Amino acid sequence: MNNNSKSILNKKVIVGISSGSIIVVIILALFLFMPSEITLNEIGFAEQEDENNPIVAEINDQKIRLADVQDAMNMEISQGQMIDSITVLDQMIAKILLLEEAQARNITITMTETEEEITSMYAQSGLSQAQFEEKLEEIGTTYDQTLEMYREELIINKMLADEISKAEIQISDEDAKLVFDENKDVILAQVGNSTVFEDISSQIKTTLLQQKQQTIALDIIEHLKEKAMIIKYEDRLQ
Repeated sequence: MNNNSKSILNKKVIVGISSGSIIVVIILALFLFMPSEITLNEIGFAEQEDENNPIVAEINDQKIRLADVQDAMNMEISQGQMIDSITVLDQMIAKILLLEEAQARNITITMTETEEEITSMYAQSGLSQAQFEEKLEEIGTTYDQTLEMYREELIINKMLADEISKAEIQISDEDAKLVFDENKDVILAQVGNSTVFEDISSQIKTTLLQQKQQTIALDIIEHLKEKAMIIKYEDRLQ
């Protein structure tokens, strides 16, 4: 991992501690799983070049067109997210590679399992299915599209979880204390000057666990990129 990536991860440790709410995230929500109408089966059927909708990337035998990237960007923007087209394209490429790998490993999630998960999610927010569908319509998608997108996320999550579990990650008290000592001024400024290591040691450990899980997942993506045939036409994103 390069120094810039390490710097970003160190910042994540501090942000995670100061938020007071640590959630163990195995999937790479930061750049993989924005809502998208693109699915593995839908990409690449239109073979003829369209001047108004050119191919912007080729990944093995899959293709991404300009409209696909624009649709994904519009979805992000409708939810208040700021993101550029190159980042969106990279997200889509990573998602395609992970889905292809999961498919090669025969990792599957049924629609019934997906619907159970998504029903639980919106029910916990106090929404009925009708209310949930209304909110989806507001951001320009449908219930069926969301089910398929979420099914793909669950498939990728399952594959990454399997890989991460093999690593048997351990976070020691010494690891957590080192982070606390190296970032003490910033941490105390965010969570209170009276805070001692013992008060937030479990939060630091959980955040470090997330960080290591994320590193493993990023390494998997880089390995898949090295094996894949990827051509990007970034000039067509303008």
